Amino acid sequence: MTLSAALNAFKSSKLVSWKSTGRLQKTLAGCIERKGKTLHSGKVSTVKLWPELAGKGRYFDFRSTLIRASIEFAEDSPLCTTLCKDGIKIRTVEHLLSGLEAMEVDNCRIQIENLDSEDCSVEVPIFDGSAREWVEAIEQVGL
Repeated sequence: MTLSAALNAFKSSKLVSWKSTGRLQKTLAGCIERKGKTLHSGKVSTVKLWPELAGKGRYFDFRSTLIRASIEFAEDSPLCTTLCKDGIKIRTVEHLLSGLEAMEVDNCRIQIENLDSEDCSVEVPIFDGSAREWVEAIEQVGL
């Protein structure tokens, strides 16, 4: 394989984002874990934010189902933003995603868990109803 062919194969890889944003992509300097009560179900869930490679974007990982934080997976739901894929629903994602956007975290795996192993739906903890908890956690761990 020639150098040119190798470069073209690399450029066509979905693992690398070639879109110019005017700035370098950022991720977390370490892992963040937060546990809390959810707004709608009242259940407790745990969220772990993991650093991710450039070009991977922000995505949720629930029971081995990966759901990109994208309008493509948004579902019409009252009083919250819900992402849905293959019957799995992740609800109340707006405050967490706002915090990531405000802190310019481009790439992040968002692992979310709850205690109910039969549940196909999970919520992000509500905390104080803002993105403050997430922003402070990101500031603490750094980029």
